Amino acid sequence: MIKIDCHTPDSAKFSAHVLPVLILNCANQNCHSGNSPSGKLNLEAAVAYKSLTDKKAGYIDTLNPKYSVLYSSMVSSSNPMPPSGKLDDCSLEIIEKWMQQKAKNN
Repeated sequence: MIKIDCHTPDSAKFSAHVLPVLILNCANQNCHSGNSPSGKLNLEAAVAYKSLTDKKAGYIDTLNPKYSVLYSSMVSSSNPMPPSGKLDDCSLEIIEKWMQQKAKNN
């Protein structure tokens, strides 16, 4: 697991802050990548935003980010994502802030 500088930005941007966390921790080792991504959630750079914001899948909850499927999976004690261990607190804060700011593709 790679740790990011723990300065949480005032405005969390998908491309600059969220996507690097997903690529480094989730879209590797054919977990959430490739032709058959785990959970049918592809987090490769080219499709990550579209995959996460698919309303039918329900991964993102901008009203209650901590209850979103994405966030809940990342902090789960029984089945944590990534399986190698929980993301660092800074990465979780960035992802939560991005959802609080309406999960924009910025």
